[in-house]
Parts: sequence; C-alpha cells; structure tokens
Amino acid sequence: MIEELQAEAEALLAAGEYEHALAAFSVLREVRARREGPYSTKYLSNLHDCVRCMSQLQLWMDANYLCSELHGKYVRTHGRGEADTVDVAKHWAWALVNLHDYPPAIRLYLMTADALWDVDPGQAQRLLGAAVIHRHDTDPLAILTPGVIDGVGLHHADEERTVISRLVAELADTDTASRSSATIDGFAIA
Repeated sequence: MIEELQAEAEALLAAGEYEHALAAFSVLREVRARREGPYSTKYLSNLHDCVRCMSQLQLWMDANYLCSELHGKYVRTHGRGEADTVDVAKHWAWALVNLHDYPPAIRLYLMTADALWDVDPGQAQRLLGAAVIHRHDTDPLAILTPGVIDGVGLHHADEERTVISRLVAELADTDTASRSSATIDGFAIA
C-alpha cells in the first residue's frame, strides 16, 4: 500500500498536480516518521517533496516550517554543501523572502554560498547576489564581518565580501539592475 501511494505521489508531482501530490507526500511523511523514524532516508525524501510542492503552491509559512526541520536534518546528515541541503536552503530562503523576513534569508544565502564556494562557485555567486538583491535594511557585509553566522564559521568570508561589494556596485548601475533577476536559484545578471 505504501509503495503504491509513493508511486502515485511521484506521478502527481511529475504531472504538476502539486496540491494532490502534497497531500499524498504528507501522508507518506507521517507514516514513515512513525514506522521508520524522522531521519530515515524515505522520510527525508518525502519531507523534501512536500517542500517542493509547497514552493510551487506558494505556501510560504508552511514551507518555512518544513524547511527549517529538513535543513537542520540535512546539515547534520549530509553537510551544508551537499545538493539536497543546498536545494532545501534555496527553498527556505525563497520562502523567507516571500514572507518578507529578509535577515534570516540573507544569513542562509551567505552560509550556503560559503559551503558551495569551492565546489560550485557560480551557484555560490548567484546566492550572494540573492543576498544583495534582498538585503533591504540588512547589510550582508556586516553579517560577514565576524566570519561566523549563527555559530557557523565561514571559510570564504573575504572572497564573499569582495563579490558582494562588486555586486552592490553593479546594481547601482540602472542598466545592470534592469537586466537582473532573482529567482529561487539566486540572482543573475543577463
């Protein structure tokens, strides 16, 4: 029965039926939490699929809550720079941006960019760009200055400061700003 529901949920997700897929993945998540535990691979996968559906449905408050749980578990089991952790960090930051809760979104962008710096510098720079574009009254450079964010030591704070300063200068140019866009994957200048 559970494998049939899993197959159905995956088919619904693939078909873009996010509301129905979310319902199915939510049931799977609850069942797997009781049967296998909240750190089982299948539970985490179902939780991740719930997050994907919530992002598509723009259920930002719900996504914020689930991303917080999932990100913490992925950091402990996978590390900050692993693909699943990065994906959840992007979903979480995007939910926070849509909730207009910019300071934690910026901290998340900065920590994730730091974790990706050596393995995917392009993605790291897009995330730094997202921190810049969504900074509002928060200064990413001030957050980076101590070299620690939320108790996490940064390995590339100096390099990140340089990129952020360059991006702030580029965005001051109205032509560059008009060719820029922010998405769940970060910030890009066309």
